[in-house]
Amino acid sequence: MSANAKEQLQNYVDMARRRYDSLADNERLIVNGVGLLVLAALVFVLLVAPAQRSVSEAQLKVSGQQKLVQWMKENESVARMAAGAGTAAVAKSDQPLQTIVTSTAGPLGITVKRYENESDTKLRVWLEKVPFDKTVRWLDQLESRYGVQIISVSIDAEKEPGIITAKLVLQG
Repeated sequence: MSANAKEQLQNYVDMARRRYDSLADNERLIVNGVGLLVLAALVFVLLVAPAQRSVSEAQLKVSGQQKLVQWMKENESVARMAAGAGTAAVAKSDQPLQTIVTSTAGPLGITVKRYENESDTKLRVWLEKVPFDKTVRWLDQLESRYGVQIISVSIDAEKEPGIITAKLVLQG
């Protein structure tokens, strides 16, 4: 702050103080009360309301995560049966893994956000905001029909129940 701005600010503060000192006792009481109300409103607007909003958002996120966990527990047996069925010998496809992945994802409503060849036989795949149940069906189809192996899976739940973002490494 420049010296001139500080001087002007000090002049305004002095003028306000003189005006406050010239008020009657009951007027000072009213000014003090209004000042406290303004201070309380500022504390609420700047501290309490954002904290309440954050807590509410966190509760929504936890609720969504709990629903996803409950759904996963309810469908655990289906996933285990699908995993057990995938152990049967499957003829390996002659198509490139990238072609298999892109051609089978679309009909199930799965959008592959990105894919990257890790080697001749491995493909890293990113899925964003896709239904969990369709993703499980798609992976089962890749495994059972095309002999694609799932090397690694990382799944994150989105805010919307049943919707996920996933990173996969597939080998075919």
